[in-house]
Order: sequence, then structure tokens, then C-alpha cells
Amino acid sequence: MQHMNWYDLQVLAAVRRGGSVASAARLLGIDQTTVSRRIAQLQEAAGVDLVVRGAQRRLALTPLGEDIAARALAMEREADAAASLLGDRRRAIAGTVRLTAVPMLVNRLLAPASGALLSAHPGLTLELVPENRDLSLTRREADLALRLARPETGGSDVKARRIGVLVYRAYGASAGAGAGAWVSYEAAMAHLPHARWLERQARRAGESAAGLRVADAESAFEAVAAGIGRSILPAMIADGDSRLQVFEPVDAEPLPEREVWLLSHAQQPNAAAIGAVSSWLEGFFAA
Repeated sequence: MQHMNWYDLQVLAAVRRGGSVASAARLLGIDQTTVSRRIAQLQEAAGVDLVVRGAQRRLALTPLGEDIAARALAMEREADAAASLLGDRRRAIAGTVRLTAVPMLVNRLLAPASGALLSAHPGLTLELVPENRDLSLTRREADLALRLARPETGGSDVKARRIGVLVYRAYGASAGAGAGAWVSYEAAMAHLPHARWLERQARRAGESAAGLRVADAESAFEAVAAGIGRSILPAMIADGDSRLQVFEPVDAEPLPEREVWLLSHAQQPNAAAIGAVSSWLEGFFAA
């Protein structure tokens, strides 16, 4: 058997995490052609098939491919642990931490506030991933994740703790805050607490729904700022925008609150850097 390239093994591990060439390329920051070529090289060196094409063009690993990928992941963890030890020896927090959250939290809270964290730790790189889809920590799509509800999946591989609460208030445009109909959410979002509140409020006597339905709070925020209608938004975000003005809805039920949960993998290779980002997040939401 030919000599196996370590980077090819990393590519195989990325395929195992992502389940497709495109996902593996995204995880590694390379193009899809390179992923395909590296897998072909690895299989040629091994002399056997390690990857097969499954349904909907997704990739699946053969039993031998699974065993090799598992060992490659273990090698990755050991390499990261060694780098972490070197970082501890330098008494510096260094490395890359990938953090995902819904776009509104990333764009309007975390990105503007990240300067203090990065100034305190010059060797740290923070990757912010605004994503409505829940990225998988077990597949290493992210190191940390913020969720707006208690997580129901992840098992023993994922640690979760509540670090804060998002309080909602009713907002309208600064000119005529209490006027207009309610901007609501599309059917796919109807299960969310703030979406349910808006639907119930719009059905009350004297109230109505605007002709606009949105898919996320980011869109609702901009619609309200443009004067299209009213909505309820997280106060810690909306209070700082001069285009918006808070008001008290007439004859309304109590406004919802959403818990903020921080998720991390149970076994983190770069514990010092991830701990620094976690502490920053906890302090940010506690404040």
C-alpha cells in the first residue's frame, strides 16, 4: 500500500462530518474539486473504496472508511490538543473558534461587540456564522452555538447551559410607533413564541396583520424601521436603534421571552480559546 497523506485523511474526516463534497469543502475552506481529488488519491493509496455515492448524491463511507475517518478525527483532536498546550505554555489564548447563531444575533449583537474580545486576545480568531439552520456541533460544523431554546438533541457529545434571556417589546417606526398593522411570520416560523404572539394579537378586535410576512427577525426589524408595520423584537437589539420606538400594545397578553443557550462540544481540543469566547458570551448576555 502506498503512503497515506495526512491531509487526505483530514479530507476524509471532513466528508464524514459533512456528508457531501460541498459540505467537506466548506468545512476545510477549499474547493470541491480539491476534495474529490484528495479522496481519489486516498483511495488509490489504500487500494480499496473508502467512500460510496448514496441517495441524493450524498457521500457515505464504507465500514473501512468509517474506521479510518474515526482515527483521523482522533488524530485531529490530538494535534489540536498539542497546539493548545503550546498556547498554554505561551500563556496566550490563540486559535480559531467558530461560533454560530441566528443572523440577528450575529449581525446586530455579536459582530459589533467582538472588538473587546479580540483586543483582549490578539492571537484569537473568531469566526461568526449567521445561520438560521442549526449547525451540528457533533459533526464539527461549529465549535460553539447559541440557541434560543433549550436544545433537544446532541446527547452526551454536547454540553448546553442557559446564559441569558431575550426580552421582547413591541416596536414601531419612530414616527407613529403604535400605528399600523402587525408584521408577522411565514408558516414555517409559526411555532416560535414571538410568531405565535403576533398571530394571536393580530386576531384581536381592532387589530390586523400587515400584508407582509417574514422568515426571520432580521427582516421584521427592517420592515418595522421602514414604517411597514409593527412587530415585537428583542429589546437588547431594538432599543439601540433610533429608527424604532417602543410602545405598549392595547389589551395585549404578556410579551414572550426566549432563553439563550450556549452549546459546546463535550471534548474541545482548543479548550483555552473556546473557554475565552464562552466567558465573553456569558458576560455579554448577563449584562
